[in-house]
Amino acid sequence: MKIPRDNEKKRQELKIIFLGTASISGTLKCETGLHIGSGNDELKIGGIDKYVIKTADNKPYIPGSSFKGKSRSLFEKWHGLNSNRKGADKIYRYEADDIDIALSCQLSRLFGSTSKDSDKLNFPARLIVRDLMPIDFKLEKKSENTLDRLSAHANPRANERVANNSTFKLELDYNLEVIVDNEMNIYLGSESQDGINNYMENTIDDLKNIFNVLMLLQFSYLGGNGSRGYGHVSFSDLSLEIKTVSELLSFENNSVHVSIIKQTPKEIRQEIECKKIEIVQYIRTYFEKVCNKK
Repeated sequence: MKIPRDNEKKRQELKIIFLGTASISGTLKCETGLHIGSGNDELKIGGIDKYVIKTADNKPYIPGSSFKGKSRSLFEKWHGLNSNRKGADKIYRYEADDIDIALSCQLSRLFGSTSKDSDKLNFPARLIVRDLMPIDFKLEKKSENTLDRLSAHANPRANERVANNSTFKLELDYNLEVIVDNEMNIYLGSESQDGINNYMENTIDDLKNIFNVLMLLQFSYLGGNGSRGYGHVSFSDLSLEIKTVSELLSFENNSVHVSIIKQTPKEIRQEIECKKIEIVQYIRTYFEKVCNKK
């Protein structure tokens, strides 16, 4: 079903029901040196030209915005989405022009979208990317040269990097939520899709796509200077836990949530497909319980 436009009363009946979360945790390992930079307050002759971004207690971390931006970019390339919007930073990207398009778009359901026109509706991202905080790390100075092709005149520079084998904690949360009216009809942005069954199909696709993006990222790079060998990362010790709101708030005793513990993104993605019936039944049961309370 599509979001009503002409019927103001019907539009005001719509609400978002928060069903729970799908929480993902794991370890990101730097296979090569990683540089996500911060502005330098001062330049010193013979010193480091570009430092990595750090916390207040001087530890390197990976901003959630950097991780999410790279993931979104890879997803756009994978699906061949056209760059239809230019941001304030003059960088083009794909954006769904309205909430109905976003609800039917695998990228927008994860990463959100903003409408171009004021009479259309934005769609908030369902995927939350936490800052990746360090588990174990070492910093290094990487010296490089730029050479003039004719004179071979060198322009040396030095970058600070997070050294290879450093590790960071990965934490992602995917919001399980539905847009419904007073009769608990679910709106999915398409006349051909309706009801909890189609919502669950979309949710299973979204969960698998999160791990698809992690797989793509392992074959790409994170941060700057990736074409020069920086930013090769891998993921391990991954787990997925799906919990309803009742479990998150501890309203239910001895309830059983869906938990998947594997090692790699590919293994988790395969396990989601194997446990598809269990996941669908778990979330559907809670949704029907919410419906009975309305």
